[in-house]
Amino acid sequence: MDSTERAPAVARSRARLASSVAAFLVLSPFVAWLFALAGLVPAGASVICALTGGLAGAFLLPELCQETGLVRCSMSRVTARTLTGERSVDLTRLRDVRLLTGFSYGGPFRAVVVSDGNGVRIGLTTLRSQRALVRALQHACGDARGGPRVSPAARAHLGLGVRRHRTIHTVIIFVLLTISISLYMGLVLELAGFR
Repeated sequence: MDSTERAPAVARSRARLASSVAAFLVLSPFVAWLFALAGLVPAGASVICALTGGLAGAFLLPELCQETGLVRCSMSRVTARTLTGERSVDLTRLRDVRLLTGFSYGGPFRAVVVSDGNGVRIGLTTLRSQRALVRALQHACGDARGGPRVSPAARAHLGLGVRRHRTIHTVIIFVLLTISISLYMGLVLELAGFR
């Protein structure tokens, strides 16, 4: 196996490991609750896990695949650093393009998450990498063999679709995030006996 075949497998492996750790952090309050049932930790430990591990895991999950620094960008490939190491996505073999939206004090932030035929995913955040993606999508649309699946929100964000799709996507994500956090904290408090 040469380095070009090994690189996507290594990137996928690192991403799976980091995602598993982040998911465990999100689920840590429920693990703490099980330990509390066995009398190994105090009942309030699940709340502490929710406020520390749960928040850290929820923050990390969407951040793991986002580019933190662009290494190389061409017509056929984007290579970027992420929290789990360097990843390279083949723009000529795109399979899926989605818009990832999150929220912070400054307002919404977005990344265009692309997956290629090797199963490598990168959340493109820079203007340069997103321009390379637009060129690749325009070229793929001209191909007779069919192109990648592109969500309407991603198309709108890249300037290839109707802008209202991005607005609708943002509102839906905000509502789902608010409901999810409320249900998560409500369940943790219920399990800890605070309700």
